[in-house]
Amino acid sequence: MDYYNKDLIDTLRWGRIGTITCHIAKKLNISPLEALKKFYRSLTCEKFHNRMTGLYLYSDLYIVDNYLAEIGMTQ
Repeated sequence: MDYYNKDLIDTLRWGRIGTITCHIAKKLNISPLEALKKFYRSLTCEKFHNRMTGLYLYSDLYIVDNYLAEIGMTQ
């Protein structure tokens, strides 16, 4: 296993969480911290961290839309 690539991919993915949760906060009119807590408890976040799903390859806004659909929010 190439640990350098795994660590790099994980670091990049974790860095995107802030952007994703800020978009969620704006859409739901809640604080970024509250959005972070809600996102981390979601199935979307679980899939985002699971490299087998490939969700981490999609754009931040696609992931936000996926999360909003999960919680039953429409655009």
